[in-house]
Amino acid sequence: MELQLDLLPQSYYNTLGFDPELIDYVAHIDDSFLDQVIGPLYSWHGRRPASSRTYFRMHYLYFTRPEITSFRQLCKQLRDPKNQAWRNFIGVHNSNQVPSHQSLSDFRNKVGPERFEQIRDEFIRQSVQIEGFLQNTLAAIDSRPIYANVNGYKKKRCDCEDKSACSCEKTFSDPDATHAVQRNKVNQNRFFVGYRKHSVAVSTSQGPIALMSILEPGNVADIRVMLPLVKRIRQVEELGTQYLVADMGYIDVNDQKEAFHEHNMAVVTGFRSDMVLPEECDADGHPECVQGHRLIWDGFDWNTATSWFRGDPNKCRSCPLLETCDKQFGFTFDDKPIVYGPVPQGTDLHERMLRFRKQIELSFAQESNQLTTVMKHKKVPVRTKKRVQSFFAMQDMFHLMEARIVHIRQTQLPKDHVERITQMYTEQTQQLLLDIAA
Repeated sequence: MELQLDLLPQSYYNTLGFDPELIDYVAHIDDSFLDQVIGPLYSWHGRRPASSRTYFRMHYLYFTRPEITSFRQLCKQLRDPKNQAWRNFIGVHNSNQVPSHQSLSDFRNKVGPERFEQIRDEFIRQSVQIEGFLQNTLAAIDSRPIYANVNGYKKKRCDCEDKSACSCEKTFSDPDATHAVQRNKVNQNRFFVGYRKHSVAVSTSQGPIALMSILEPGNVADIRVMLPLVKRIRQVEELGTQYLVADMGYIDVNDQKEAFHEHNMAVVTGFRSDMVLPEECDADGHPECVQGHRLIWDGFDWNTATSWFRGDPNKCRSCPLLETCDKQFGFTFDDKPIVYGPVPQGTDLHERMLRFRKQIELSFAQESNQLTTVMKHKKVPVRTKKRVQSFFAMQDMFHLMEARIVHIRQTQLPKDHVERITQMYTEQTQQLLLDIAA
């Protein structure tokens, strides 16, 4: 432990600012690949730009520090003499060399959502390697409305010569935001203007966390998002996700079949009350034999895509067809994917999966709380789909990194890890005070 602390720059242990969380980031988060991914986007002619890791770590401070409410304030805080530890963290030791908030905006525009997602995928790969952190066999899909940064209708974006007389509809100040409907909740408007964030969440040692997301305008149906999310998961080969839980709003039969056959992903959902069930099923969706006895699930054959059931021994003993019945019943997944999938309706495993999907709503509540109370934003602080998507790609990866640091503290570092660093800081403070007194 002492060796690990000695390897860190001595500037972290000073009287101008001390932050164990940032020290743990430097020690346990590998962001060295950022220069290779982002560096080529900048021209090296003329004034040399700041390091890609500098810009990235500045955004980490913005998303994880509750006292920071805007990028302008972030730059102002970094220039404050008392925040030397923050400058050490981003790699800029001189307050006059702190990048401006305009350069941060330029950084986000240059990187764009695709590269931010590429960076996020790399951090996911690193997190998968940490023992006991990610339980990624089962994942779930959920969504939440994102209020756009708009103030009502602004102008018409049509090609008509006389826009004052044409019948074209006015658009919002965010041209990509749409008027949509959300679920009715207490103290919440039914209608909103903005986007909807569809996220894949997994269970971790620190609770449910959204790994990756797709942002769409608010009026885009959920059914169009499920298959792209499955493909997004498969882009990270290290993720061994085999089951994906979603509500019926995301389910399309053809997409469900493609997810199974092309991507080896079983999409699990619950019943709707108005769903048409197969003839051999009862009202609860459980298959029955010809005598009307409920069958017991006996497993799923992934090679043949067949869900197998067997007869109930207690019922079979008195059945008149005992001698002629095979007592084994196979139903093909392609005939009715929702009923005869790898996890049939009504089984204990199916019920646990549906309960897991309800649990991931906690991660969305945390995200909503950060926008409304921590960052002081009721609305997302950027406009247009591209920028909003980049914003939430960063938010997802930084939540993952925070949870990863906490997990490492709990499982790999001594229990008195923070206290020992604090003691080193106190001792250095006393030494500096002695020098001043002398």
